[in-house]
Amino acid sequence: MKRKKYSNFWLAFVNLKAKDGFVFNDLIDFDGLPDNIDYSGAWANIIVKANNINDALKIVPLGLDELYFDVVFIDKIENIGSLIEYKEITDDVRAEVDWLSKSEYVFKISDKLFPYK
Repeated sequence: MKRKKYSNFWLAFVNLKAKDGFVFNDLIDFDGLPDNIDYSGAWANIIVKANNINDALKIVPLGLDELYFDVVFIDKIENIGSLIEYKEITDDVRAEVDWLSKSEYVFKISDKLFPYK
């Protein structure tokens, strides 16, 4: 039953960078990170609400574009219903999916960014 409830949610692991004309450091919150390092990009887990994987793959760059980021590479994308079924999702991520399911949004960066130089 839980798998069906979450079958329209996807978790993508994405490498992203600032759009041309923007500075990456200006776009992220440095909570817990040293702010004296010039980061060039980050990896992020992104939760997407979509009917199928193809729609989810279309939403990822659109959602990032609104935040002034570009996709460098989508490493993987998995169905959250399947991840829950196999107990591969933390309670924190599940809470974020539940929040997204009750909102009008279709895109959420999960947890935090993992920036790199």
